[in-house]
Amino acid sequence: MERLIPASERTGWREALAPLGEFDATFLPEYHLAYALRIQNSSPLLWNFERGGEHFVYPFLLTPVVLEGRATPYFDITGIYGYTGPLATTTDLAFLRAAWAAFDAYAARQKIIAEFVRFSPFNCNEGFAHPQATVIANRTLAASQLPATAEALLQSLGSKTRNMLRKAEREGLNARELPLPEYLPAFRALYGETMQRNQAPAFFRYDDAYWAQLLNLGPRGLRLFGTFADEKLVAASMAVAHGRSGLYHLGASLTEYARLGAGNLSLFAMSRGLAEGGVEFLNMTGGRTAAADDPLLLFKRSNANGTATFHIGKRVVDPLAYNAVATQWRELRGSSPDAEKIVFWRP
Repeated sequence: MERLIPASERTGWREALAPLGEFDATFLPEYHLAYALRIQNSSPLLWNFERGGEHFVYPFLLTPVVLEGRATPYFDITGIYGYTGPLATTTDLAFLRAAWAAFDAYAARQKIIAEFVRFSPFNCNEGFAHPQATVIANRTLAASQLPATAEALLQSLGSKTRNMLRKAEREGLNARELPLPEYLPAFRALYGETMQRNQAPAFFRYDDAYWAQLLNLGPRGLRLFGTFADEKLVAASMAVAHGRSGLYHLGASLTEYARLGAGNLSLFAMSRGLAEGGVEFLNMTGGRTAAADDPLLLFKRSNANGTATFHIGKRVVDPLAYNAVATQWRELRGSSPDAEKIVFWRP
C-alpha cells in the first residue's frame, strides 16, 4: 500500500508515523504546516509505503518550479527547515528498494525533478536515503544527551558556562517555564528586537499565521522558557519536543543582559525542563554558517554537552527535465546555475 497524506490531515499523518517509534520532533504535521508558510506555494506531504508489515515514511514540501516568475510543469521536493528525511521500520534492502521504486513512480507522475533532504541527527536516518542521492556531512551541531538531574546536567557543561550560570544567579536573574500562548507576545517582541539588532534575513521573521500553526503543537510540543530581571523578560528559549527528541527552535535576549548570563540561564532552564519531560536528545542546532568557529555555534556548544553531525542529501530525480530547466535558466539569466544549489531556482 502507498498513500500521500497532506499535513492538514494531522490524525492520519500521526498514525502513519506511529509504527516508526521514536522520531525527531520536526516530523510532526503541525511543524510542517507552520514551515510550509515559509516557502511560497509549497504543500507539506507525507509519503507512506507499507508492505509485509513494514513501513516507510518520507515527509517533504512539494513546490512548483518557477523561473523568473514563469511557471514550469515541474516540481521540487525539499525537507522543511528542520531535521526529517525518510524513515523505515526495517533496513531490509529488498523492502527499501521497493519503497523507493514506488516513490519514483509517484515522482514521475508528479513531474518532480529535484530533491533536497535535511536528515535528522536524532534518527540518524541518512542511511535510508535514495540509492542515487548524494549524502553530505554539512556541519557540526551542538547537541546534548540530557541527564536525569539538574545537578548532572550542570556538571556536564563546561566550566565557563557554569560560571555564567552562577553569575546570572548572583545578579538576581531567575528562569522558569512560561505558559503559551500567554507569553507569546512578550517572546515575539523580544525575538523581534534580537533579529533587528542582528540584522537577520527576512526568512527569520515570523508572522501571525506561522505562530498560529506552531501553537497547534500544544503545551507539551511547544515549550517556552524565560529569564527575568525582576519582572522583566530579558532572555528566552523556545523548544519543540516529541517523546525523547527535543529541538531548540528559537532564542532571544537583550544585549545588556547577555554578559550577565541571561541567555545561558534560559538555555539551562530549557534543557532541564525538557529532561524532566522525558526528552533525552536535545538538538541545539548549529551556527549561521558551516564554519567550525562560527560564533553562534560556539555559544550553543558551550551550553550543550556534546555535538552531532548534520547531513544533507541531494538528488536530480529527472535529469532530462532538470537539464532543460537549467538551459532555460541560462537563457533567462545569462549565467549558469549555482552548481552547489540543487534547487537553484529558489530565491
